[in-house]
Amino acid sequence: MDNKTIYQRNIAKGAPATAQSRNDMFDFKKFLILLKKNIIWVFLFFTLALLSIFLYIRYTNVKYQSYAELKLNKRNEASVFGFNPLSEESSNLNTLSGEVELIRSKLFLKQVIKKLPLDVTYEVIGRFKNEERYAYVPFRVKYQESCAPKHLKMFVDIIDEQNFRISLNPEENKWKKGLFNQDFDFGGCTYQLQKTENFFVGETLFFTINSEESSLDYIESNLSVAPENLNANTIKITFEDYNLYKVQSIVETISELYIEYSREQKNKANQLKIEFLNEQLNQTAAVLSGYEAAIEEFTVENKTVNPANDLNKLITEIVKVDSMLFNYRFQLKELNKTQEIIKEDSIQIYQINTTLLPQNIYQHFNELIELNNSLLLAKMRYKSGSQIITETAQKKEVLLVRIQQMIDSRITFLEQQQASLLTRKKALEESFNKLPAKNNELNQKMRFYSLYEELYLALMQKKTEFQIAQAGTLAEVVILTPASLPKLPIGPSSKILYMGAVVFGLILSFVFVMVKYLIYDEINSLNELERLTHLPIIASISRLRKSIAKKGGVIVFEKPRSQISEAFRTLRTGLSFLGINEGKTVISITSSTSGEGKTFIAVNLAAILSLSSKKTIILDLDMRKPRAQHAFNIQSNDDGISSILSGGVHWKNCVHKTKNENLHFIPSGVIPPNPAELLESNLFTQLLSELRKEYDIILLDTPPIGLVSDGIIALKKSNYSLFVVRSDYSKRSFIKDLHRSIDLNGIENVSLIFNAAKKDNKSYGYYQDYYNDNGSKSLSTLKKIFNF
Repeated sequence: MDNKTIYQRNIAKGAPATAQSRNDMFDFKKFLILLKKNIIWVFLFFTLALLSIFLYIRYTNVKYQSYAELKLNKRNEASVFGFNPLSEESSNLNTLSGEVELIRSKLFLKQVIKKLPLDVTYEVIGRFKNEERYAYVPFRVKYQESCAPKHLKMFVDIIDEQNFRISLNPEENKWKKGLFNQDFDFGGCTYQLQKTENFFVGETLFFTINSEESSLDYIESNLSVAPENLNANTIKITFEDYNLYKVQSIVETISELYIEYSREQKNKANQLKIEFLNEQLNQTAAVLSGYEAAIEEFTVENKTVNPANDLNKLITEIVKVDSMLFNYRFQLKELNKTQEIIKEDSIQIYQINTTLLPQNIYQHFNELIELNNSLLLAKMRYKSGSQIITETAQKKEVLLVRIQQMIDSRITFLEQQQASLLTRKKALEESFNKLPAKNNELNQKMRFYSLYEELYLALMQKKTEFQIAQAGTLAEVVILTPASLPKLPIGPSSKILYMGAVVFGLILSFVFVMVKYLIYDEINSLNELERLTHLPIIASISRLRKSIAKKGGVIVFEKPRSQISEAFRTLRTGLSFLGINEGKTVISITSSTSGEGKTFIAVNLAAILSLSSKKTIILDLDMRKPRAQHAFNIQSNDDGISSILSGGVHWKNCVHKTKNENLHFIPSGVIPPNPAELLESNLFTQLLSELRKEYDIILLDTPPIGLVSDGIIALKKSNYSLFVVRSDYSKRSFIKDLHRSIDLNGIENVSLIFNAAKKDNKSYGYYQDYYNDNGSKSLSTLKKIFNF
């Protein structure tokens, strides 16, 4: 035991606030102590949990699971002909989700129920639990659907190969006999039990007729359908039940029906689409016919099939006519200019645009110029009026008339041509103004015709696509993993259930101990006591075995080498630190209630002090329930404290000697009616004063301060007060009451002693002989475990 640590830790008064804050900490050691004390309950919780699981497994049928994996192929026969995939299969997730809902739909599951023999359930009655039969049943029930009761158990006892008896309540022993493969009336309805190849004799079973709704609910509650792999387009179908043949049959039937159902639904969908496309094609064809008639009518009316090309030609023609008109106007202009020149009679060949004149007129102009020149020479050579001049002048006039006539004729021709071209140009311009409107009209009709023509072709393509798909529809679902017969059950798992029972037992035990921990008010460890108070704790006294405690006596005398004697030596050392060696000292030993061991502490403390050559006397002030005399084997308790304080006897006549000459004892005496008043009297003060003269240490074994006020009176008259706290006995509230009493009464020099502390198995040496004697080594392991 670390004495120095205890003193340094406890003699110096700590701050109450620190102790209060530590009081809220979780005490793991206390938790372990409570666990050990309640180990029988923990064992009981584990036993009940394991027993419950055992009974559950014993009376519960095992469950089986069967599954199948299906793959949805996105390939369609239409792709062989170069058509694009259908738009409804573009998303894997949408496709799988739709197929999952299809399988789980009531419409589909009703088809499954119709194909499977789920209308009647057969169960063999066992000793502990019933077993459902599905594939290997001794008979099949044939019944009238209109009158057969649903969900009613009908018990069948197979007597032999031909006979059976049936009952609704076998406990009442009301049976009706019948023959296999023959009709019989039962409960107002006709039934027939048809034997199967799996017929057996010697077992009692019952069958139940199920309604379609109950069978549907049964399938839905045990069926699981979910996408397995989105990238691979796979679906997993899982079914759970208590019969392995039944789960395989249901999963297998669902897979097969789904493939067939999917093919039928696809064909049905394609047929509806084809009918819709036919209707759209008829409407589109009617519109196309109308536009074709309108275009044909336009072509006949306007004598053209390409107004745009006609417009270009018309523009070219107008340009050509304008060019010709320009040429004619230019020629007329030049001819008019030539006539002016002729009238002026100053004709020069360079003044005339000969390129515009016909060849004959050009020659006449040359002759005219020559005559004009000849006439000028004649006038220069001959006299006026001469014959040559006259003849030359006449020739000139004749030639001028001819030239004028030819020019006039040319001008007339050109004007006629110009008028004709102007008329033609006007007609061309009128046609030009009409062509754009006709072109727009034709373009509009042609545009709508092209639009409806493309729509018609697209509808025809889709119709062909669906027709090909319908004609060559393959199963889009492939069974990757067929439904197999389960080899092992999926539950209930004994290992998991037992592990769960252990975990549940642990949780229940932990909760139980935690509740005990929260409601447990006793102080059970030195650490807990340190958290509850700031008062010094000067010693911890180990717990006595009941066999030793019942013997009584003074332990430090009887077992001086024991660990408990060493603990009292530690207590003596702690008191020396408090200063009990400085003069005469009065020490009071008290507690909150009886049974905390204050008398035991007082007697042994007095004994250990007397062994250190201190003349010690112990006074039993507990005049209500005196016990100290039993430790010293004093039979008579007539003369004692009550007699002394009553004035009837001197204290020296009441002193009893013990085994040690330094230790004396004064018993409590006869139980008085007024112990508190006796302690408050001057005689008690006088008694203490006289005892100080004779003894070094005076120990007062006082009554519990939590029950009566006698102890407080003694504490006030003491130099030091020792308060005993017993492990697993003293309440936490006792410490609070102690603090309150100290504050109210002004008591000083109060220290604590922790009594009946549990062993921590760290003792060694010869101090263990106290705990190992009297056959303590023979304690069984079971007693140690259960803290007996």
